[in-house]
Amino acid sequence: MSNDLTDTKSKIFQAAIDIVGLKGEVTIKEISEKAGVNIAAINYHFGNKNNLLREVENHYTDLLYKIQHEILVNEELPPSKKLIQWAKGVVDFMFKYPALLALIVNIVSEDKNYNPAIIKNIYLNSEMQVSVKNIIRESTGINEEKLLNYKYMQIFSGILGPVINKAVSSIYSEGKGIMDIDNSDELNEYITILVNSILKG
Repeated sequence: MSNDLTDTKSKIFQAAIDIVGLKGEVTIKEISEKAGVNIAAINYHFGNKNNLLREVENHYTDLLYKIQHEILVNEELPPSKKLIQWAKGVVDFMFKYPALLALIVNIVSEDKNYNPAIIKNIYLNSEMQVSVKNIIRESTGINEEKLLNYKYMQIFSGILGPVINKAVSSIYSEGKGIMDIDNSDELNEYITILVNSILKG
């Protein structure tokens, strides 16, 4: 592929990443205008909009995976700090790219056979689950797999809670909802309490 073609494809991809991260729903026209290309160029390089959006979802999934992985393998962090930073990293990522979930819902609603990368590589990622459960095991002395699974589910649900709270509050309530997650001190306090409650054993 020539440099011009590669450059055009990169421009289209970057435009889609920028728009989708904040907006979720995007038209082919918006992408073409931001990238400075015609719609035919998008179809040429990606086939159609859905193929492009799948690649965008893969990009964000890889980004989130790297953030989590770097924290979980950091040997300099004590276990509780590792879990706190991991949880905070996920929440911060979802707040930074609030439209990511909307993107996934849109893709799946148009293609029932699509298996979102974020589900496969984040939520169902066995390596990630084992890392988190090992940290819980090391911190609590719990070895029963069933109980470790429950605690993993608790922490994952606890991470998603603020994200859902923010989304619901912004749509249905003028207030901040149960907690003010835009306040970093309150969010940090919540995550610290969540992790400490799970590590009590």
